[in-house]
Amino acid sequence: MKALKYFMVGALISIAAPTMAQEAEYTQQLNAVSQALKDKAPGAEKMAKSFISDYKKNAPAILALGSSFLTVRNFAKADEMAELVLSRNKKNEKVQAEAYILKGDIEAVKDQAGNGGKAAEHYATAMSLDPKNPVSYMRYASVYRNINPAITEQTYARLRQELPDFPIEAEAAHTFFSGNKFDKAFENFAKCDRNNLDETQLVEYVISAVQLNKYKEALSIAEFGMDKFPKNATFAQLGLWSAVEVENFAGAEAIAIRYAGMEGDKNATDHTYYGKALTGLGKHEQAIEQFHKALTKSPEATEPLAKISETYTKMGQEDKALEYSEKYLAKNKKASIIDYANIAQIYVNKAEKGDKDANYTKALGIYDQMIQKFPEYASWTNGIAAGIADKAGKAELGAQYNQKIVDELGNKTDLNDNQKGYLKQALKKLGYYYWGEKNNLEAAKPYYEMLIKLEPEDKNAKAALGIE
Repeated sequence: MKALKYFMVGALISIAAPTMAQEAEYTQQLNAVSQALKDKAPGAEKMAKSFISDYKKNAPAILALGSSFLTVRNFAKADEMAELVLSRNKKNEKVQAEAYILKGDIEAVKDQAGNGGKAAEHYATAMSLDPKNPVSYMRYASVYRNINPAITEQTYARLRQELPDFPIEAEAAHTFFSGNKFDKAFENFAKCDRNNLDETQLVEYVISAVQLNKYKEALSIAEFGMDKFPKNATFAQLGLWSAVEVENFAGAEAIAIRYAGMEGDKNATDHTYYGKALTGLGKHEQAIEQFHKALTKSPEATEPLAKISETYTKMGQEDKALEYSEKYLAKNKKASIIDYANIAQIYVNKAEKGDKDANYTKALGIYDQMIQKFPEYASWTNGIAAGIADKAGKAELGAQYNQKIVDELGNKTDLNDNQKGYLKQALKKLGYYYWGEKNNLEAAKPYYEMLIKLEPEDKNAKAALGIE
């Protein structure tokens, strides 16, 4: 399906009918014609001609039929209806404005370039003919929401001048939401009284908040929505996600229980968030059960595997944690450096419980992989590896890792604060290694000479160099 440039498909069909086309005497007959057009029924054209004959002097009816033609993308007939209304209502500017709105809708759907051109022209004409008709402003704003948001803002300002009581912020928010401008949508929704927002608007509001990672606000909106529209599962779903993100695990569990009882399938992300909430509450076995449900829903998902490993780590079951970490790495080709560091930490945990040599060696093996896979983080990685080597009683190996940091950063003149920290720590450890452990002050001095330039008051450096 080709994406429409100005309107989402569902939204277009609902807004295509000009505002004058409300429930009226012709509604039943129009519905029959519209259905025939959608079904491409053999008698559809004849039914349309009969409708035109019956209501040719009724502008709202003819424009409504034009919208029906637009819905089935019969642009020529839709435009014919608009022109028929214009020709019969030359002195009625309000009616003409409605016709130009229909003409703008036609061009909006036809326009594949998305440059606004003819659609904007027709909406502008409608605005000038009837400055009190809010639809033309909203359509015009929709055209420019992606092309030039500044024009959209200006259009809303004009509408606010003409109709101060019109719910402009809510309408503006919907327009921006439809164009995936979630920041602008959220900004406008935030100006509204939530009590005056309908169900769809509240859904768009909470989605915008989640899209912007404004989880605290999203949770508040979701809770409001759950109270006002208790059957709408979207509020419960996004409330669960948001509660977990703000680490309100008790609240998340309560929402999850409510959400589980609502109609509709729950996806892998839902089960994963439920598992995170349970993990946060220390309910590890139940959490693992939810993560497995997530994998059942989406066998290719990787986050549940990582979370199972993390949960087993918290339970002190390192072998099970490693099992799922290996599954995670095998499936996730975009695993991060933190993912690898977590696995290394599991081996460190095992080493602290026993079999130190073997497990520290495996942990260091993971860090060696990290240095190769993520060279941009080599200094950070070498620093941690050096600490693990020291824990393992392998001082010489620790010195080798620290030396790699000095080799990488020692001659650089544009070090950032983190790099300075890595270098200073490596120099301190190397100085101590050669002076304190090897009893070789001469070998230690070059490291202390570099260190004193970075940290002039370091006591060991001053002592080694004979500085009072």
